[in-house]
Amino acid sequence: MIRILLAVVAAANFYAAYLFFMTPEIIGIWYTLPPIDNTHRFLTMIIGALLSVFGLGALLAFFRPVKYWSIIIMLLLMHFMIFLIDVIVLARGQMMWQSIVPELIYFLVMSTALVRWFPVKKKKKEPEVPVEVAAEVVEELPDEL
Repeated sequence: MIRILLAVVAAANFYAAYLFFMTPEIIGIWYTLPPIDNTHRFLTMIIGALLSVFGLGALLAFFRPVKYWSIIIMLLLMHFMIFLIDVIVLARGQMMWQSIVPELIYFLVMSTALVRWFPVKKKKKEPEVPVEVAAEVVEELPDEL
């Protein structure tokens, strides 16, 4: 399940990176922002670059989730922090709720799912020693221990 989740995260990050990096005007239309000037276009492109790095991280963790558990924690923190930012923006009334609530729900669901299906390395079971054998080994130990 974690691989499906990481594939969705990678696809969403690459799509958002494309929108922020290549077509920042669409972001302004979605969030009903004023026309973007050169400074804001530059900052939007930086966000696109960061989202592409998060997408690459999700893709790397997709292939080996147990080995790259730290990347999954980074993705979890990214999703949860953006969820908190959306809650703050919504509480302040800085944006219309129709444009922020779908994003808020996505980040909440993804951060919850990343916690739920976090990959855990399974320990190898050690063979159990019968009680009789263990008692014999203890009897044979020197008293100096």
